[in-house]
Amino acid sequence: MATVDPSSYRLPAAGSALRTRLSNAADTAATAVRGLAFWTTIPLPLVIVAALLTGAATAAPLFVAGLVVLNGLCAALGQPYSPNR
Repeated sequence: MATVDPSSYRLPAAGSALRTRLSNAADTAATAVRGLAFWTTIPLPLVIVAALLTGAATAAPLFVAGLVVLNGLCAALGQPYSPNR
């Protein structure tokens, strides 16, 4: 009669499943942030131009400068985004 070696039946480590889920959640969150930054980059120049044309640049120059900086940050963060992934 053959005996079964209990060491051959190992359950996966509990931490490994948790690490996998956390890694998947982090990847999903990073993709969402990249997508949001990518799509925000598209209309922001129109908002900046509208602010310049309406005179908001003279009333609130820091607001317009903040929009320009935000556009640059969104462009940098959204650059690696691919909608087909």
